[in-house]
Amino acid sequence: MHNPWPHRHHDGSIHYTHCCAESVEILPACEEPARSRVRTFAAAAGAALGLATLAFWALMLSAPPVSRAALDPAADGCLTAGRLVRAWVDAEAARRARVGAGPDQAAFNEVLLWTRAAETACAAGRIRQAVREFQSLERLIAARTAPRDGPER
Repeated sequence: MHNPWPHRHHDGSIHYTHCCAESVEILPACEEPARSRVRTFAAAAGAALGLATLAFWALMLSAPPVSRAALDPAADGCLTAGRLVRAWVDAEAARRARVGAGPDQAAFNEVLLWTRAAETACAAGRIRQAVREFQSLERLIAARTAPRDGPER
């Protein structure tokens, strides 16, 4: 058996080998430094934390689903009262997008604003006011579309 040869590591530890001197030089000079393992772990932990933070904020900033089960039964009447008005406004907006602005654009903008105000009142719980506004809008729409339709033959 030969004399022990010390083999020093960067972390300060030493291990001894009883090989010949030539064999000791074949051994690696040192192990992988502990700092690179810590750096790798810190990078992986940082990436995981960043991904979790991104997922959390994406979830928090998205709009929650609205359930009709939570609506007041009276609000359902408000929604049904405005269904005809919303359908006409959507159809008229689509028609105006195809055709372009007409001479009665100001009147359409007024109806559009009035519709949005009625929908806002409905969402705020002012149901009677919203139903009255929707009924007034229905009468106004009926008066505006009646001359355009003309008599049926």
